[in-house]
Amino acid sequence: MARSLTTPWPTGPRSVFFDDVASRPMLARAVKEGRIRKLAPKVYSADLVSPPSEIVVENRWRVLARVLPGAVIADRSAAEDGQVVSGRLFVVSDLPRKSIRLPGLEIRVRPGQAIEAPVPDLPWADGLRMSSPARTLLDNLAESRSRGGRAGRTLNLPELEDWLARKSLAWGAERLERLRLDTVALAEALGATGHLDAVGRLFDQVSGCLPLRPQAGPLLVALAQGRAWDERRVVMFDRAAVDATQIDPSLAPEWLPPPETPGELPFYESYFSNYIEGTEFTIDEARRIVETQQPPAARPADGHDILGTYHCVSDPIGRSTTSDDPDELVGYLIDRHRTILAGRPDQEPGCWKTVANRVGAYDFVAPEQVEGTLRKGLALVSHIPSTIGRALYMMFVVLEVHPFRDGNGRVARVMMNAEMSAAGASRIVVPSVYRDEYVAGLRRASVNAGDLIGLVRVMAHAWRWTSAMTWSDRAAVEGQLEATHALEDPVIAREAGLRLELP
Repeated sequence: MARSLTTPWPTGPRSVFFDDVASRPMLARAVKEGRIRKLAPKVYSADLVSPPSEIVVENRWRVLARVLPGAVIADRSAAEDGQVVSGRLFVVSDLPRKSIRLPGLEIRVRPGQAIEAPVPDLPWADGLRMSSPARTLLDNLAESRSRGGRAGRTLNLPELEDWLARKSLAWGAERLERLRLDTVALAEALGATGHLDAVGRLFDQVSGCLPLRPQAGPLLVALAQGRAWDERRVVMFDRAAVDATQIDPSLAPEWLPPPETPGELPFYESYFSNYIEGTEFTIDEARRIVETQQPPAARPADGHDILGTYHCVSDPIGRSTTSDDPDELVGYLIDRHRTILAGRPDQEPGCWKTVANRVGAYDFVAPEQVEGTLRKGLALVSHIPSTIGRALYMMFVVLEVHPFRDGNGRVARVMMNAEMSAAGASRIVVPSVYRDEYVAGLRRASVNAGDLIGLVRVMAHAWRWTSAMTWSDRAAVEGQLEATHALEDPVIAREAGLRLELP
């Protein structure tokens, strides 16, 4: 944290400090001179730009530890992993306070203290504690009322059901059973055995041993129907959908013309899409596969990948088929995957994955949450205008879920380009030399919680390149591929200082 050489307090953005860093006259003089500001009694900041509410919320643990040392994050706030909901944070403390109002944050306090046994509360930042999952469950069984449209201190029953459903999805059966045993033990230790029947019903509903209530939480219902979703990804999709609807014209044009006739475009779209995934042939080898409709005997599965992708992108009707209906989109996704991977029956074409997949340390959506997460993401498609925003959103959803064992990248790009063709716009081809930029753009969108801006910038360049190519003339295409460095290996190109140029 930055600290000025002439002041005893931190000066970094959104930093806070308290009244013990300097004398009262020195602090008062600094406030008067406009060098610092007072956010609340005994709470100051040298950040004169950020809204006070943002500064307080970002530093809530330091502030809370200052005003209520040793407090326990509890009730709804514990169930929400310490997030501020409706501007409030709920805690337990043995200090005589009821409510503390700060800019952007109201700390609601109820009497109590940390639990050490039989299920201890968890250590938290700045010497605070977080309610254990068992305590969180028990505390949230208490009823509370929402007022003025603000959520109550505790979760309502559907929210608590969904909280436990999320634990089930994240933890699995063995750890969930451990939570059941911990909750029972804690209830008995606290003399809260009156909650045991409700605890039993909750766990039995989540495990499928009891039928659901008519008004059960939506995630619990989805879990029971085999359509649970990944909530983190759904939040990402919400962010991505907003970005997709608000693309700045300086990042990407609204529309670029397609070729008058497809010409060589389907062949190269198939060729490059497979190259990105590691299925590498020479141009002549790939052309022979497409023209003879026969994969090479030495590499039949790889050859079928070329053919399957080509069949999808060359079909004059299927290549532009899309919908606003999530059910129909799921159907198109499955059909296209089945076509692309027809030559790999061991990869179960058209079937959802049954084993988790990942790239490096990045995990995609768990198998049991694939369909539910896809449907949640695809439900937002109808709100996104046509062309590049909607197309990139479609691709991002499919890739972030990674619903199949293999072929996810190829089918995601087919889904993307169906949106482009349906809008009467040029498709987007990612040539070999541009693979690293493409992968980096996707990685940024994933790491940045669905921020598509970087991906839009990357794909807009590939879109301009695709639209400018003379796909109707084979000889012209071959010359342009050479001139734009499109066929270069990305590693060799980077070392040579080459990049994808526009024709």
